[in-house]
Amino acid sequence: MQEKFITIGTIYKPSGTQGELKTDIMDVFFEDFLKSDHIFIKLNGLFVPYFIEEIRETNQLLLKIEEIDNPESASILCNKDIYLRQNSIRPEALSKLNEREQFEGYTIYDSENLIGSIESIEYMPQQIIAWVNYHSKLIAIPLAEGLIHETDHKSKTLYMNLPQGILDL
Repeated sequence: MQEKFITIGTIYKPSGTQGELKTDIMDVFFEDFLKSDHIFIKLNGLFVPYFIEEIRETNQLLLKIEEIDNPESASILCNKDIYLRQNSIRPEALSKLNEREQFEGYTIYDSENLIGSIESIEYMPQQIIAWVNYHSKLIAIPLAEGLIHETDHKSKTLYMNLPQGILDL
């Protein structure tokens, strides 16, 4: 049986001179990331393990990986997704992820106004985005718990309180 890997975040760019990497981890997986001693990064189609030396939080999340000691060696990991094995992620985190995946095809209402149907779900660092067809264009709507006030699985409908102006972006 092939192992399953879950995207939990993204490495952005090197920071400083010691090979630290600016990193963003989805909130739902943050606890799993902190508990792990290694991560996986997909290189040339293979999931390559990297061992975590240190994680620091300043005004951003900095990741130090063993044997990556300068910006040059860190640069090969820039703009790469970070993965963990599915079996090393807490069941409640996977449940939240699966819960959001099931919303594809649901209809979104803002208060009583029809917004549109969810065409796809995209996992971004820090949030899960629903791509919705709204007036013949795709718009991004975050599927944050605080924005969803009711879910009707029978009619496949999400009732949300969207921030003002989000439909104008």
